[in-house]
Amino acid sequence: MPSPGTQSAPLHILTDPGHGGTDPGAVCGGVKESGVNLAVATRLSAMLEESGHRAAMTRITDRTVPLRERVRMERNGNYDLLVSVHCNAAENPSARGMEIWTSPGQTRADAAATAIFNALQKAFGRALPMRMDLSDGDPDKEARFYMLTHSRCPAVLIELGFLSNTQDREFLTDPENQTDIAAVIAEGIEGWGRGRGRVNYEG
Repeated sequence: MPSPGTQSAPLHILTDPGHGGTDPGAVCGGVKESGVNLAVATRLSAMLEESGHRAAMTRITDRTVPLRERVRMERNGNYDLLVSVHCNAAENPSARGMEIWTSPGQTRADAAATAIFNALQKAFGRALPMRMDLSDGDPDKEARFYMLTHSRCPAVLIELGFLSNTQDREFLTDPENQTDIAAVIAEGIEGWGRGRGRVNYEG
């Protein structure tokens, strides 16, 4: 997978590994969502740092961090982008694929979400179906998730796949795949950082 480049101006990124501690998130096949989130977010932050950016995390271990505390961290820093990392789960075991979410309406996060989505679709479109909503011209889905609506900087939430799906779960628990996913997310962030303007969905 491609490594993130250094062509954009240095960015300040806050990565948010969802759940943790007493809140494991989805638990499927013995796999805790909180662990997958932390593994990918840790790799992502390290790659951004290696590329000359500043990166911080809302948690670096398996500990409980309330949503209000996570938002407080974001508000106390001068971040360019918040990237919240999650995994999905569903009662239907056939549900699978990646999603990217932003808060409702046209927001400053839309271009970042599209850039990350384009990078993920190009890299993993055959291995993992990309779930999207193109009704407003871009592929991100929209919801009033706490981290998205309470952060001051542009914020995106990435659902890496469905732990309730055997194929997705096997893919997401492979350390090499976790590294590749982090590298591609970093590539998308880099692409967004080079322009900060509108990024078109590439299809």
